[in-house]
Amino acid sequence: MPNQNSASAQLNAVIDEKLLFLAKLAARDNGESLVEFIEHAFSDALTTDAGLRFESFWDEDARVRLFNVGTADRQLLAPRQRAIYDHVVNSLIKEGKKVTRKSFREFIKLEEGGE
Repeated sequence: MPNQNSASAQLNAVIDEKLLFLAKLAARDNGESLVEFIEHAFSDALTTDAGLRFESFWDEDARVRLFNVGTADRQLLAPRQRAIYDHVVNSLIKEGKKVTRKSFREFIKLEEGGE
């Protein structure tokens, strides 16, 4: 169910044997591939009356996604992401800069040796 503008990502996972068997049967019954079935299941699980859950956090730029999630709720970040987020925020504050999406993104760009 990816749209024309989305990039693909790879997921490696160990799935319960029974669930995998049932998912393959259901995918065949629906006339779709297992990947399409799983994408639909993800989308269905994330869909609310207001749209896709957490969709407002999405951005093509991973730095912006990190900022969006960290700003909304640090606990949603994985431990390594939380450490990076905290490092950037604390560094910006120490430099006397306001923590904004732009300053956050530019700080990471400079830390990575970017222009």
